[in-house]
Amino acid sequence: MKKSIYVLIAICLTACLPSNVQIPQSPLLGVLERKAGLISYTGLDGNIYVTDQGATDTIQLTKDGGETSNSVVVYQNPTWSPDGIRLGFIRLEQNENRVISKLMVANVDSGVVNDVYASESEHPFYLYWSPDEQNLSFLSSTATGQTMLLQSVPSQGGERRVLDTGSPFYWSWAPDGKTMIVHRGAGDPTLASRLSFLKLDAEIDEYGMEEIPASFQAPAWSPDGRFILLTQLNFDDEVSEIVLADSTGTPIKTIDTFDLNTAFAWSPDSEQFAYISGEQPMSAGTLGDLHVRDVDSEDEITIDADVVGFFWSPNGKKLAYFVPFVMAPEEGSGDSGENTLLFQLNMLDPASGESRELFTFQPTEQFVSMVPYFDQYHQSTTIWSPDSNNLVLSFISQEGTPGIAVVAASGQLEPRYLAEGFFATWSWQ
Repeated sequence: MKKSIYVLIAICLTACLPSNVQIPQSPLLGVLERKAGLISYTGLDGNIYVTDQGATDTIQLTKDGGETSNSVVVYQNPTWSPDGIRLGFIRLEQNENRVISKLMVANVDSGVVNDVYASESEHPFYLYWSPDEQNLSFLSSTATGQTMLLQSVPSQGGERRVLDTGSPFYWSWAPDGKTMIVHRGAGDPTLASRLSFLKLDAEIDEYGMEEIPASFQAPAWSPDGRFILLTQLNFDDEVSEIVLADSTGTPIKTIDTFDLNTAFAWSPDSEQFAYISGEQPMSAGTLGDLHVRDVDSEDEITIDADVVGFFWSPNGKKLAYFVPFVMAPEEGSGDSGENTLLFQLNMLDPASGESRELFTFQPTEQFVSMVPYFDQYHQSTTIWSPDSNNLVLSFISQEGTPGIAVVAASGQLEPRYLAEGFFATWSWQ
């Protein structure tokens, strides 16, 4: 009874606040609030941990991370399966002059961790579960380092399959888990950028698309399987176009044109999508205005800002987006004189078109590395809680320590510190 009262008081307090006011988070709130899903993170010791949003029940999945007299072991890239039961991650061990990579899958319910792939020449660096959870696809380097390998391995372990090669390389799974659309050579003027479909049966069948893609990174299959977002060069009009295509890749209509580059992602209900129109050159990613569109309408919401990445909430009613800016060191502060990259987290309500600033923070290096590729990570990873009430962010504290924080999507509670760590993701369920 008391627990219900405390939760009710917290809800009433936040509901009555003006939209631009935050109240401190009580330590009790993390204990008493209803939990949604699990958070995985890489700790400062290099190990993988799983906890709830109140850090009340933390499990350490690996124990050998860190440095010894003759080796260094680091775990990274925690990636949840769609059912939220299994967690894939990478183990890197540097021993003398060699590096051994392993792909691991942990059953969070049982705590059992299995090796499903190992190599001394091909090192995984990005993971993406198939929608049917039967396979874990991943990108790895090759021995020469000149290209990337798209590979897949059964989630329970077994023989790996090399699906394709290319550099750079992006892909999107169809909801059936048996087909993907791939994009090779994105942004590399020395390579022929191209789109194709891969059908993964007993044999791998590839079907190339005739359209020549314009400058973008990851294609995006809608969650319901009906549509694909991609780009094409319109040679007749000499413009680059964002295109809504059907599930075969046949263009249905042009969404917009752009000058430099673009990146996009679907809402979970497949009724809306958002995209960034790149306006500034970047070595990776897209920086520019944010646009939100309905599939069946020409209505549009535009955010005029230098947006570098965004993530839809699971219920599709919120859109979290990041605006980067650089802070110069203050005179006489004793800093090294280097500028500091900060991210401003903003929240958009697509229904009303209203947007508000939530939180400004210094991101960890691992978080910074993800955001420019949000269009690919959006399909494999989420920073949202399953109930769409909170986000998990990886930040650098004022003392310079990497940490994990839970941020209320309402903006009416101060961010809550969770644990020390480099990078965190929330489970889908």
